[in-house]
Formats: sequence, structure tokens, C-alpha cells
Amino acid sequence: MIHRFNRSQTTKAVVLIIGGLFCCWLAFLFFRYATVFLGSQFRQSLPRWLPDVVGFAGLAASWVSGYRVWKADGGLFGYHESGLYHDLGDASAGAFMMDRYMHRVTGPAYLLGQVFMAGPLWILKSCTLLRSRIAYSPGLESALEQTLATLRAAAKWEGIADHPDSRNEIYLLARMGLIDFSAHKGTPRLKAR
Repeated sequence: MIHRFNRSQTTKAVVLIIGGLFCCWLAFLFFRYATVFLGSQFRQSLPRWLPDVVGFAGLAASWVSGYRVWKADGGLFGYHESGLYHDLGDASAGAFMMDRYMHRVTGPAYLLGQVFMAGPLWILKSCTLLRSRIAYSPGLESALEQTLATLRAAAKWEGIADHPDSRNEIYLLARMGLIDFSAHKGTPRLKAR
């Protein structure tokens, strides 16, 4: 039970690290080549080191922003939840067409923002997953199995006070996702899945 949970946490963490590093690489490339593109559009000869510095600065800015979001227990959000979403309504043809043309700009901007945030968020989330693994011991494994069997045998919602000697095991089972919690009646209740 503990080995399976730890293996799943490690697998998720490795996948998130790979995805996060890829998104960080994409963010660096975007800022680097956007600098080169803008320099060529204004017909300016840029120093050779400037695009790399701007690329790393953009990556650092995405890391600062991603760390703040991660620290606040946030994550990636949907387009309708973003500040870029707008709805001018269907009251007139002009509002409908303006809304349509605005989405052509805000849609790609939202996508780029999500890619820039995904790198740091996924890497930091992978660190959280690795820290959430449970140290294995045969005594703990058997205590978890026994507590889970007791909760499954009850087959009803119970309070945590009904199992005063198994608080740590109940906490670990909840961390593994094997117990459902409900605060419907004002006090935390639990039930085995």
C-alpha cells in the first residue's frame, strides 16, 4: 500500500519535472526570439548577448510569478477564469464582432501565459509530490491495512473521535486518497472508499 502510493507520487513527479523543464525551455526561447524579432523589425543591430539575457530575464519573471502562485496553493486556471477573458455579449452585431476579434488576441496571450506558468508550477508541484511520500515501515503498513479494514467493515460515515488510537493512520490513509471526508453536519466525518 505504501510502496504503491510512493511509486505513483514519484512517477507523477518525474512526468511533471520533464513537462516543467520543457515549458521553461519554451518560455526562454519565446523571450529570446521575440527580442531578435523585435530588433529586426526596428532594424536595430542588437548585441549578441542581449537576446540570451532577455530570455533568462523572462524565464526568471515566470519563475517569480509561478512561485507566488504555487505558494498561495494556486495553479493553472481556465480561460474563463483569467483576466484576459471578456464577454461583450450578443446585444448587437458590433459587440459580437468586437468580442470575436478580441478573442483572437487574448486567446493566444492566455495560451502563452499558461505555458510560461506551467514550467515553474509543475516543477514546484513535483517537489511537493516527492515530499508527500510516506516513509515505509512494516509496522505502519500493517497498521494502515488494519485501520482501512476497520473503516471498510463499518461501511458508514464515522467521526474521527470514533477512532482515537488511529488518528495518524487515518491521516495517512486520507493522504493516500483511500478515505472520503465530509463536513456536512459541521464535524469532520470519514468513510472508507
